[in-house]
Amino acid sequence: MSSKKLKYLIKSQSFEFAKNIEDKSYRISSLNWNNIKVRYRTGSSDMVLIYEILLKSKYKREYYFPEGLKPMVIFDIGGNIGITAIYLASLFPNAMIYTFEPLKENFEILKLNASQFKNIKVFNVGLGAENGSFKVYLSDDHENFGGASFYSEVEGSLSKSFSECEVKNVNDVIDHLDINSIDLIKIDTEGAEYDILTSINHKFLKKTSWITGELHGNRDFELLNYLSNMGFLISLNKNIDNRLSIFNAGTQESVSKLSRKERKLF
Repeated sequence: MSSKKLKYLIKSQSFEFAKNIEDKSYRISSLNWNNIKVRYRTGSSDMVLIYEILLKSKYKREYYFPEGLKPMVIFDIGGNIGITAIYLASLFPNAMIYTFEPLKENFEILKLNASQFKNIKVFNVGLGAENGSFKVYLSDDHENFGGASFYSEVEGSLSKSFSECEVKNVNDVIDHLDINSIDLIKIDTEGAEYDILTSINHKFLKKTSWITGELHGNRDFELLNYLSNMGFLISLNKNIDNRLSIFNAGTQESVSKLSRKERKLF
């Protein structure tokens, strides 16, 4: 048994889940996590998301959300198949979670996963600076099936393989939802993080307590500088040889309430 299969077996306690790593039929299967049925495509990047976000120990998961946060409104921007939304719903059962996923193939599984929760609302659109459409280039890497990018030149993406997706102005969406604030934002939008976050009304974004997500090498430091100038405290986990990085941005009040162990993560 490979080390990867062994790790997945130990964390999931499911022989089927571990075995499905090598199943490249990409059929829909499911894993029982905390009595929640989590659907995924076998042999795809879906399984990596489940391992990194749901199965790893609390302080080693891909995204960390401070224990002291009590968000009532959460935006999950780049919802994929709903793994982060499931995790957020388990952490913050009193919050309303709005999940946005433009890619139809992912959205169909997202709907299935979110249907178990009354506090997750799903939208088959991307968010951006203006209304329109954009191309999402699909991964050509068998190990990253289900992955995508806005950029055809990214390794594992082909310019001939793409989906046309709808995008809506983020402020129009906020107005339509008739919400007064977004307390927490998770964002992973394959390089559109700068465009989306800097488009949110400045006064509105300042009400947000915590932002976390993945950056993809597109105006990353401009975005972090923008958030810093708004008063957010920033942390960044980046390897010099990897264009991807995980960042956190918290208000001074939120960061001041972190425990000693949480501060090490921040």
